[in-house]
Amino acid sequence: MKTNPVVKCLLSGSLVLVFTAVMACSSGNSNHSDQHAGHETSSSQVPAPTFKDAKATAVFEHYLHLKNALVGSDAKEAQKGAAALQTALMKAGSTKGAELAGKIASSSALSVQRSQFDQLSAEVEKVVRAAKLAGGKIYKQHCPMANDGKGGNWLASESTVKNPYYGDDMLNCGSVEEEIK
Repeated sequence: MKTNPVVKCLLSGSLVLVFTAVMACSSGNSNHSDQHAGHETSSSQVPAPTFKDAKATAVFEHYLHLKNALVGSDAKEAQKGAAALQTALMKAGSTKGAELAGKIASSSALSVQRSQFDQLSAEVEKVVRAAKLAGGKIYKQHCPMANDGKGGNWLASESTVKNPYYGDDMLNCGSVEEEIK
């Protein structure tokens, strides 16, 4: 059977793009150790971020709960974290953030939960930046492959990349974009 040259070219180009994307996500993270799926550990002696505002502290704690559940691909736990985050965001005055958290809390599908997470992360970032840190750091991280190649951001309390958009499939895909101090 003869293969169309255009099809050959498209297939070859697609393979090159896939290989490049996989290599980009797997490189640059080999220096990270103690990468356990789903949980940010305090064993690395990194102090947890603290805020002057108790409402911001609650928002960030519940956000990490949700993020870690997504890293661990645990849709039920993500629902719990998102429900608690929704309440915390309402108390902190973030109506849009609370609405997004509510969408995640009402869905049992990881794909739906993850599709809302980038926008939710942006809203949580606004809350924590406005509250100002009293101590510690927050790491803004980015995966270029999330959201169908549009990229996606999230916040973490440590620099080790644990990707909430792909979980174990691409746990270390991403990089630290910024340290929020």
